[in-house]
Amino acid sequence: GEAGHTHVLQWLLGRGASISPGDPTQLDFNGLGIRDEDMPHLASALRADTTLTEVDFSHNGITDEGAQHLADALATNATLTDISVLGNDLTEEGVRALVAAAESKPNQIMSLCGIKADATSVHHLGRGLGPADAVLLAFELRV
Repeated sequence: GEAGHTHVLQWLLGRGASISPGDPTQLDFNGLGIRDEDMPHLASALRADTTLTEVDFSHNGITDEGAQHLADALATNATLTDISVLGNDLTEEGVRALVAAAESKPNQIMSLCGIKADATSVHHLGRGLGPADAVLLAFELRV
């Protein structure tokens, strides 16, 4: 709830995270050096949060271990719709956990790459994406 949201906000703002101007439902952790050891705390806050709809975890150091914590949080969070985990150190195992969590909530979680539903183009060239990111993009482009 609100207490979990406040706690995670304070922690993230201390690390340089940004809140979208005018929209406190979006948090940007892109490139902040978030690691697996941070994920249990973030996942706990996300499980309890009732405000956030978008979180950008892209281009950090999250591996399959951190992805599993995030997947567990997604399974119980009722408000997140868009998450980006592109550009992390994920393998097929971590991607499968995230995709399974998203697929378990098909009417809620719409994005694992941060691509908006109304987007007509996406520019990921030169962003250091790997094979696991291709699987995440495939989830994104499902019909």
